[in-house]
Amino acid sequence: MDKSAGFGVGLAVGIILVVLLLKFANTDHKKKTEYDERQKEIRGRGYMYGFYTMIIYETIMICFGMSGVTLPVAPIAIHFTGIVLGGVVLASYCIWKDAYWGLNNNLKRYAIVFLATAALNAIPLIASVKSEGFNLEDGPILNLICLVMLGVLGVEFLVKYLMDKDGAEE
Repeated sequence: MDKSAGFGVGLAVGIILVVLLLKFANTDHKKKTEYDERQKEIRGRGYMYGFYTMIIYETIMICFGMSGVTLPVAPIAIHFTGIVLGGVVLASYCIWKDAYWGLNNNLKRYAIVFLATAALNAIPLIASVKSEGFNLEDGPILNLICLVMLGVLGVEFLVKYLMDKDGAEE
């Protein structure tokens, strides 16, 4: 199977999994997460910050390209990193402003989903490293980017949880 067919199959399976996982992870088994008005306002600001992050990142990458600077990674990884950075900024902002989790989210189930996503991204990365060594150009660099994103968000969730727990005890 060539890369484009593999990508298409992976994308289709991913979309189906996301729909099923959202139904599993929400307390009312709806696909859509529900937010109150305060959360919606905060999330809107988060989307704006994420969008500007992507614009700034892509502008920097354009400047690199125009000046002849090449990075030792696949071109798709460069653009995917911009998307992930925008998503991390959005998620981080919402985490710290208590607008990430919706009213109908089951946090334990979402933790399972996050861990499963990390495992699914780690499998091809580990297999590639074992067979070919670490390769930023052809290896599963997108999986590595996803793992880094999940790690950053996981640490933020944990720190925020511990801070909220300490604040509730006082």
